[in-house]
Amino acid sequence: MATTYKNRGAGAVSPAMEGVEPLGTVRRSQLVSTYGIGAILDLDKGSYMPMGLEDWESATRLPSLSITESRLQAQLGVSHFRLPPVARQIPGGASVERKSVIPAVRFPAWNECPKCHRIGTESDPFELAADGSTLKCSACRVTTTPVRFVVACRQGHIDEFPWVWWAHRKHAGGTCPAPRLKLLSHGKSAALGDMYLQCTCGAASSLGDAFSDDALGAATCRGAMPWLYSRDADCKADPRVLQRGASNVHFPVVASGLSIPPVSEAAFQILEELWDIVSAVPAEALAPVMQGYAKKFGVAQEALLMAWREKKKIEEPGEEVTQASSRAEEYAALSADRDDAIIGGYIPHFRNAVAPPPDALTGWFDLVGAVSRLREVRAIAGFTRIDPYPVNNEGIARAILERRIAPVSKRPPQWLPAAEILGEGIFLRFRTEAIDRWTGENLGLERRVAALEAKSAQVAADRGYQRDYTITARLLLVHSFAHALVRQISVDCGYSSSALRERLYIADASEGAGPMNGVLIYTGSPDSEGSLGGLVRLADAALLERIVLQTIRSLQWCGSDPVCLETDPQQSGDRVSGAACHCCLLVPETACEKFNRELDRTVLVGDADGQWTGFFAGAEDEWQR
Repeated sequence: MATTYKNRGAGAVSPAMEGVEPLGTVRRSQLVSTYGIGAILDLDKGSYMPMGLEDWESATRLPSLSITESRLQAQLGVSHFRLPPVARQIPGGASVERKSVIPAVRFPAWNECPKCHRIGTESDPFELAADGSTLKCSACRVTTTPVRFVVACRQGHIDEFPWVWWAHRKHAGGTCPAPRLKLLSHGKSAALGDMYLQCTCGAASSLGDAFSDDALGAATCRGAMPWLYSRDADCKADPRVLQRGASNVHFPVVASGLSIPPVSEAAFQILEELWDIVSAVPAEALAPVMQGYAKKFGVAQEALLMAWREKKKIEEPGEEVTQASSRAEEYAALSADRDDAIIGGYIPHFRNAVAPPPDALTGWFDLVGAVSRLREVRAIAGFTRIDPYPVNNEGIARAILERRIAPVSKRPPQWLPAAEILGEGIFLRFRTEAIDRWTGENLGLERRVAALEAKSAQVAADRGYQRDYTITARLLLVHSFAHALVRQISVDCGYSSSALRERLYIADASEGAGPMNGVLIYTGSPDSEGSLGGLVRLADAALLERIVLQTIRSLQWCGSDPVCLETDPQQSGDRVSGAACHCCLLVPETACEKFNRELDRTVLVGDADGQWTGFFAGAEDEWQR
């Protein structure tokens, strides 16, 4: 567990202080996703925002808990990753060691007294309680609650709601010199329009239109970045009012990579630990140095030298490592048997056993992989507000420079916070010739795909981001099936859908290395659900046949049909999907790579008008046997 503590500003906490009272606790994996830098955490002592990387290092003297994933490091341009620290309790009290926690700042600063309904900030009219973190009303002596509204823009800036201006915006006398505000309700309903701000000078204003497009009038974004104690004076984006706890306040940009051979091998792990030393060794002295380490760790000298060459190849300036090339390598690794030896106590991160699919599934799939050992590294590289910003790993740095993504540090980082996920999964590879035959026989499907592609291009143009892919029937098929399988596994096998995660491998034959059409469903949580073997057990022929056929069968009818099946992609708005809803295909956001977009059940079961057949046409014969 990682712990946050209050930090009012640079130098506000004495370096000599050994212990601090924590505000609360969150899991390591949450600090690189939901509750990452720039997010808003609702804790018992108030509402707080985790600070940027500079504060992680300077304010907390963060110990180095480094992990590596060479391909992902090359894509993101960093030297290593660090696990968030684990809070260390100080014996004899509730305090924890200062160097073992993550700094946070109170946000929003405005609070409300639940008794007298005054709103304000620390010292006006509220004061800190004895614990130094909780705010209390000076008059009522009760704990305050954070206000519900904040202001943000699409460049990631976030600021306080203009309470004083809002209360006096329609007041003939303008803003009074000493405003005292209350947040009151007419008591008729729980609707936002029933709430209003009132000042002692007589000014009052309803909050009913706080979320309208012109709510803030001609106001411009002030470029506030409280997580960095900084401002961007050049922001030209329009500010927008958001609910403090809304999901669109913080969309983490999380880059991930799987450890596959040769990076997953024990020899490569040994080399990673020695890299600071051996990377500086001259070429002529490398062999004897490696010979000594080979003897120490009980590994072949050639294995270490080969790992050294692979590491150099990844880091070579002229050798660009992209997300697309890494996916192709992962696809190849998942399509082959792999069971490397344990060397010197180092356990390989990847073990896979492939087999042909059950007879009932051979018309659709040609390979099944049981991935009994899997390591994923997830690193938070930035975040957005209001809307997510799809971007590949190597494009994140540029998107930050272009202010499409908010940064996690004031300067380009040398390292990023990351979580290490150790788990398992099952890999299903679609039969390429079956997909080609299906698309060739269903020409009516082209119009559906073209409509979704046009919608996706329009949304990308409106949001100002560049797509590095095109929507195809192959993409819709693999992605939609992945969601359906996640939902079925959750129902049949006891996994929560949020504990599972998809990893898509999709490419047409024209995209360099050849076609890819596979999906890996793996444990997406670092807790015990990922270590019991329950998911990889589904690769057993009898179990897999039953669960895949049941997945296909459940898709034949949706609780929202006929509305769902007849959905026009042109009317899907920002969802960029066809027939897909919460009753059939949508999964938790943490389980999907594409923000629950680019889905269409009709590619699996056919459309309502019979203009094309689904890829799994004829499955009825299999489940009736």
